[in-house]
Amino acid sequence: MGKKAVRSLVVAGLALAWGVSAAQAQTGSYDPRDLSGYWRKTVASAPPWAARERQNFSMFASEMPLQPWAQEHCRKVGCGRGVSSAGEPRGNAYYQGQNDPVMTRCAPYGFPRILLNGGITEIIQVPDRVFMRFYINSEMREIWMDGREHPEDPQRPWMGHSTGRWDGNTLAIDTVGLIGGQDGQYKWLDHAGTPHSDDLHVVERIQRTEADTLDFSLLFEDPRTFTAPIRGKVIYGRESDPEELAYSGPSVEYVQCEDRIYADRENEAWPFFSGDYPVPQHPPAGPDR
Repeated sequence: MGKKAVRSLVVAGLALAWGVSAAQAQTGSYDPRDLSGYWRKTVASAPPWAARERQNFSMFASEMPLQPWAQEHCRKVGCGRGVSSAGEPRGNAYYQGQNDPVMTRCAPYGFPRILLNGGITEIIQVPDRVFMRFYINSEMREIWMDGREHPEDPQRPWMGHSTGRWDGNTLAIDTVGLIGGQDGQYKWLDHAGTPHSDDLHVVERIQRTEADTLDFSLLFEDPRTFTAPIRGKVIYGRESDPEELAYSGPSVEYVQCEDRIYADRENEAWPFFSGDYPVPQHPPAGPDR
């Protein structure tokens, strides 16, 4: 038997052991319905003033169509007007520490913010569900794939209740039951500081467009917060770096505000803030803000 034939048999044997076809293993093809594995955000839409930060904090390519109460919220927190230590625009909240419920209340990020944040995410598929395990806080999202409807009272305030189905090779997900709180008190939509109400409805379509790429297209409907539906897009790439996975992968535990548990004094804990906060200098709408 020639070396080429032996190599083919070895590849086929490994493929069977890994649960994929020999053809997939040899040709480099992939199953577009297999979303399992470790992923990290690589690209997200960003507002024009934060173009250099397209791959980090911002999520949307245009101004938010905000209701008056949400405009006032953004006047307070400076939605999307944060700057780096060098004074360069970032696209996150202007000064998150004083108002961000994640920092002030040790609140979970929840969905959709944790997805938009883009830390390492593990996707696990079982016959009736898809799980997304996020490194941050070890938060877990559950997507039901068995045809059920949303319950009247989901009791899933941070991640919401999600149902999914395959539309061709696209995973279509519908999520409701998300808590927002009064004027963004408990939870934000994104790092930019955008609030949402308890009526937020998210329609999500996930496509595996390449072997190592997941495309998330999101539609956000929340008439109490937005004057029109808004859209976002996030691209995730496969994470295979062993050092990254060892630092923030499946075996690592992350506890929100853990420093506060161990600190003997407030100024030894994260987050700790001192001094005066800057006052946001931008109105909450319009391309020039």
